[in-house]
Amino acid sequence: MQSTRLIKFLKTLSNTEIRQFREFINSPAFNKNKNITGLFEILYEHYPEFDSAELKEDTLFELIFNNEKFEYFKIKNLISDLFGLGKEFLAFNSYRKDNYAKEKYLLQELRSRNLDSAFEQTYKNACRSLENTKVKDENYFLHKMNLQFEIMSYYSPKKPNVNFHYMQERLDLFVNYSAIFMLKIYNIMLHENNQNNYNFDMKMFDNVMAYLKENKIIDNPTLEIYYYVLLMETTKDEKYFYELKKLINKYREKLNEVDNYMVYLHLDGYCATAYNDFSRTDFLKEQFLLAVDYPVSDTTGSGKILYPDFLNQVKKAVRVNEFDWAEDYIERFKNRLTEEKENTLNFCYGYISYKKGELDKALDCFSRTNFSNFIIKIQVKILLLQLYIDKEYYDQALLMIDTFRHYLSRERSILGSIKTSSMEFLKITSDLIKIKSSFAEKDMDYKIAGIKKEVSNMSNNRFGIKLWLLEKVSEL
Repeated sequence: MQSTRLIKFLKTLSNTEIRQFREFINSPAFNKNKNITGLFEILYEHYPEFDSAELKEDTLFELIFNNEKFEYFKIKNLISDLFGLGKEFLAFNSYRKDNYAKEKYLLQELRSRNLDSAFEQTYKNACRSLENTKVKDENYFLHKMNLQFEIMSYYSPKKPNVNFHYMQERLDLFVNYSAIFMLKIYNIMLHENNQNNYNFDMKMFDNVMAYLKENKIIDNPTLEIYYYVLLMETTKDEKYFYELKKLINKYREKLNEVDNYMVYLHLDGYCATAYNDFSRTDFLKEQFLLAVDYPVSDTTGSGKILYPDFLNQVKKAVRVNEFDWAEDYIERFKNRLTEEKENTLNFCYGYISYKKGELDKALDCFSRTNFSNFIIKIQVKILLLQLYIDKEYYDQALLMIDTFRHYLSRERSILGSIKTSSMEFLKITSDLIKIKSSFAEKDMDYKIAGIKKEVSNMSNNRFGIKLWLLEKVSEL
């Protein structure tokens, strides 16, 4: 029974939901089969584990059908019927929570039954409720379009040939709905293309963007926000970054939680690209200010924080010397970490200590980490290597360079761009150590010039490696 679809379904129900399902099954409107009710009552006694030996087909059959001869398919069909009611319950529960759906189907029924007074009052209440919502996203326009269809269908037979404005209004609503929907899809496609190099066929993209450019966006914050997100992502022009930042401050209360977070991700991503790909530090303060506005991203849906998000927030603060904020962030949110808590805290304290110049403390903290995530593991290796060089532990540094190279060659899951930049970093740090420890004065200028050229030609500044090398070269 443990592996049956029925038990898997029942295990997903909360305490409240299992009680609601019990009421659902006992309602004659949904179930008149007393054997299904009996089966559920037996299972209900074993919620939520359902691990009793009593829950076997033959035992269940005997409890439900008493002295009847065991029939495998009879009990199987009963289990299947109960699961079928479970699916109906899920659909019913979902419908019950969806006010838009209830309004739409109620209006359809009232209209088809010519209950005019009830229809008009229901329509008026639905419109009032809809206009009182702060968030006017694609769901708002879709429901408004559905309401428009209902009122148009209601008046057409009563007042034919006089309500053409409803058709125009419905088309306008459809355009607004479609534009938001398409821009959100384009947004995801662009993201996946950048992250996973998947080439999508972004149908009508140029047409939609041209239409929005030529037609002023009025009273549609969600559409305006996503329009500027796409302008920023496709042109990489920083003027759209600042325009988008102004818009999010203006419309924050008029966007749903997901859209607010998506804008934050894009703004943060723009800052990260400026730093990682172009070695720009002028957006680091902007990135920190975004972290202040959005300190927590609950992508787990459980109030917890994923550890990569946690340590990234700390890094953003430390890069602009906001140590108090970083330390306060750690104290406020450390108990919401999902996993790798000890490793994450050691990384964060090590990162803060390194930026403060407390090298021994930083070295100790980083040495205590052992992440399973290869990207963070690489960051730790880079930071340890930088610390060895800063402390002039050149023998340890050279040994680490060798083991690091082997790790990069062996680990196949590392992205090509990260592997390339890390290999570049290891070669240049090796050359840097040689200059610092062995070359004669007459060779110095030539070697330094060579390293400067190598650093300037690095493919990226991932993890801040290019900027760190530029700083080290300037000290020679």
